[in-house]
Amino acid sequence: MISLSLSARSRIEKSPFHTHTHTHTHNPQPHTKAEDSFCIEAFVCHHRHCRCRRISFKTHTYSLTTMNSFQRTERYVERRSPSSKLRNMRGQMLANKANILLWGTFITFVLFVYHFLSDGDFSFLLTLGAISCCFAVMTLTFKIVTQKSSKGISLKSLQLYALVFFFRLCSILVYEGYLPFDRSGDWLYQTIEAIALVMTMINIGLILGPFNSTYSAHLDVFGYYKSVPSAFGIVWIVVPCFLLALLVHPSLNGNVMTDLSWTFSCYLETFAMVPQLFLFTKKKSQNAVVEDFTSHFVFALGCGRLLHFIFWLSSYHELNDSQVSGGSWAGYVVVSFQFLQMLLMAKYFYHYLKSAATGAPLELPTHLSNV
Repeated sequence: MISLSLSARSRIEKSPFHTHTHTHTHNPQPHTKAEDSFCIEAFVCHHRHCRCRRISFKTHTYSLTTMNSFQRTERYVERRSPSSKLRNMRGQMLANKANILLWGTFITFVLFVYHFLSDGDFSFLLTLGAISCCFAVMTLTFKIVTQKSSKGISLKSLQLYALVFFFRLCSILVYEGYLPFDRSGDWLYQTIEAIALVMTMINIGLILGPFNSTYSAHLDVFGYYKSVPSAFGIVWIVVPCFLLALLVHPSLNGNVMTDLSWTFSCYLETFAMVPQLFLFTKKKSQNAVVEDFTSHFVFALGCGRLLHFIFWLSSYHELNDSQVSGGSWAGYVVVSFQFLQMLLMAKYFYHYLKSAATGAPLELPTHLSNV
């Protein structure tokens, strides 16, 4: 581009006060990969007292990087447009169609139960928590059967949850001390717990049976320590929880065995997910992404526990009984254990919800303390 116009050049040349000569310089700039410049044409005066010396040549350069920034800005504006947002939202919904259908079915069933099989009492949170746990193990069954794979699933966590559902069921089938107060406690709550137990046993059978070849046994190594084989790693959780239940337990049923069963299942459920989270940390070194249905399984179980925690946080005083040895502290211990599980699951909840919001695959931190 010409930096001095023709009229400006003629005025300089025809000026009566300008008797010296000017040097016409034509300086074409070479083309480079990073910059595409136009030729520069200027008149440079070498007279010491000439006023036109102040008129130096001007350059108008347009670089490829600047043009690329313009293109990026246009793409940014296009992404920010309402139509672009709708297209992105539609694309994410199509990509997550299975997940939307899964959670949509769950929410529909919960609304149906709440309106037709419940009185809307606050204790319905117990039933809702049981539905969430049952939904979790059914999701896992669907994953194993449809994908024909048990990869990324902790058998130890399933064994612990089988004990949780079994001992809880033992405490609510005959006695009513730990049942919801509304209509859902008449039969629905017990039925859901029984279905959850059956589905958990089916999952264990599928992992040990037809899909054993896909089981990640080399990653599911929680509890392995010297003389204790990895297959018996859950003893580090089962034994301490059982001993604590013997020392501190409520007495709402008025029967020692069933009260002990309910307390043992409550303590055990706090740590039942630890082997699964431990497997995730081992899996991190090979593949950081957690499979969708496995992530739904863990999240739904955590939600069920959160609902139980909310209920007992407002009703823990009913678990205290000074007539039983250690019973005066039972409510505080039960709530503390449930709160401890929320701390263990807090990081997982964060990463799961972040993944759901962005549509990105679920990735977890390396260390268990960060999960």
